[in-house]
Amino acid sequence: MNKTVKYLILILLLFALLTMPVTIPVFSSSTPYSIFNKNWDGLSRFARLSYSKGHKVVPIFESFDLFNLSNRNGVLLIVGPNLTYTREEINQIREFVKRGNTLFIADDFGTGNEILSGLRLPVRISRYPLWDFFYEKNDRLIVSVTINNPLLARNVTMVVTNDPSGIIVTRRGELYVSRVAMINLHRRMYPLMTEVKYGRGRVVVLSDPDVLANMQFPQNRQFLSNLVDYLGGGTFYFDEAHHPNFNLYSAGTVTVTRVLPKERAIKLMVAIGVLLLLWELGMFGYLVRLFGRLTSLFFRRAESLEELARSLAKERGWDEEEVMEMLARMGGRDDT
Repeated sequence: MNKTVKYLILILLLFALLTMPVTIPVFSSSTPYSIFNKNWDGLSRFARLSYSKGHKVVPIFESFDLFNLSNRNGVLLIVGPNLTYTREEINQIREFVKRGNTLFIADDFGTGNEILSGLRLPVRISRYPLWDFFYEKNDRLIVSVTINNPLLARNVTMVVTNDPSGIIVTRRGELYVSRVAMINLHRRMYPLMTEVKYGRGRVVVLSDPDVLANMQFPQNRQFLSNLVDYLGGGTFYFDEAHHPNFNLYSAGTVTVTRVLPKERAIKLMVAIGVLLLLWELGMFGYLVRLFGRLTSLFFRRAESLEELARSLAKERGWDEEEVMEMLARMGGRDDT
């Protein structure tokens, strides 16, 4: 392929990149606790919050062993799971956390306990709902009254839940309901959130996935922002594979128009084409030499008589020493 054809292809590619609109895929889902669900029971707003705070958001659509989770780094978020986890998947989670990563489970009556049991952790989420006298608007929206962790408590007075459960096996908690709360007629101060060290990593458990849902987002926004900082990690892996009947009911695109107008892009391409043509014809060498001569006319310094004599001798092929001796006899040599 000759150079001219290569240049033409390059110009066409540049023109296409500068003028063609960009299409971005957009998906929607009606699955509860999916980051693609923009309805009241989805996690789309929490996912956007995580992204806005500098985290890469990656959904997992396949089993953890196929995804090769154990070799990834970041935070695995399992919110409202309802499908069974295989032994291989729990092994993947185990290796992922032991290497120094974070597992975050937000669940009430789903399959989150399968993971806690498989990891042999001293933490369980109750299978029964939690009741308390401290709530927001109605007795389903129970609120936390104590936040022990200073990072989670930053500018937060309470966390609003929706039909939560409680953590019944744990040594300590980060988030608590009141002392008069009850689960299955057992009254005490139940934790809503706890953290357990595991290998070089940690497991964080929240006993109500609705805390992260779009419906509670306005009331819990500051807490969720603190939670994103608390979880840390560069990449947030959201488990979509263990939501029942997961679906992407619509798929579309958002078109982003280029900032550069087509008219200006055409002028730019013509200018680039002219420059490439001049380069191919070797005109740049002539232009550089012409420019050098013009600048020498305006900026060259005054030459001495001796320099002129040497230059003339060199140009005519004369003996330089004889010319200089003749110049000295004529009294014209510049000895200064």
